[in-house]
Amino acid sequence: MENDSKPWTIETLKTAIEAHGSLLPGEFSCQISQGASSVLEVGVEAAGDVQLYVAIQEAQIITTTVLWPRAAQDDPAAFEAMMLRSHKIHLPLCALSIDTINGEEYYELFGSMSAQSKLESVIAEFRAIATSVIDLAQDLGPRAQAS
Repeated sequence: MENDSKPWTIETLKTAIEAHGSLLPGEFSCQISQGASSVLEVGVEAAGDVQLYVAIQEAQIITTTVLWPRAAQDDPAAFEAMMLRSHKIHLPLCALSIDTINGEEYYELFGSMSAQSKLESVIAEFRAIATSVIDLAQDLGPRAQAS
């Protein structure tokens, strides 16, 4: 199912992902959470159950995932400076931000694309963000520093 250049909605995107034939069995699990606005929660089993949160706002699909608390990073300032200098290497198709959740700062990865993107592009974005989460956590996250 393609969107034929019509902007995706959370509902049509969920349906299209679930019907897409080239996904690995169980690769993505999707559910819509209802709050102030609808969010598509996408579990990526192949990436260690990384949880992606997808919102469609105006003309954009925004995909985010929470990494770890900023306070858990050994030297947050050094990590952030290094990421600014090497972002293109470590984070294809996504960016790093610091967001406050329940009063605590967390690192978060996010990506955005047109709400009229082809389904294959949306799926590629999900895979790229999930892979970046795993790579970043293994190579540069708090657990990597403890090794």
